[in-house]
Amino acid sequence: MLEEIKKIQGINHSDFDNMINIWIGAAELDLKSIGIVDTLIDNPDSLIKTAIITYVLSFLDVTNAELYSNSYALQKDVLRHTKEYIENAI
Repeated sequence: MLEEIKKIQGINHSDFDNMINIWIGAAELDLKSIGIVDTLIDNPDSLIKTAIITYVLSFLDVTNAELYSNSYALQKDVLRHTKEYIENAI
């Protein structure tokens, strides 16, 4: 996912790789904290991947940080209310 995020932002060096990886990890932990199935986070489908990328961009793209933050909140809410993504969903 690191390379995808760098490509989206037009980053062609490794100066920010460590920080981006930290944000990817934080996004994964945030999704796990709301009950998203671990295996879906470890092997993300397009919805999970998009949420993680959006989370990272909310920190990386300062100009559009609020837009990405709001978008991530909406994506997280959708995932939280979709039974296929939640652990122990009834």
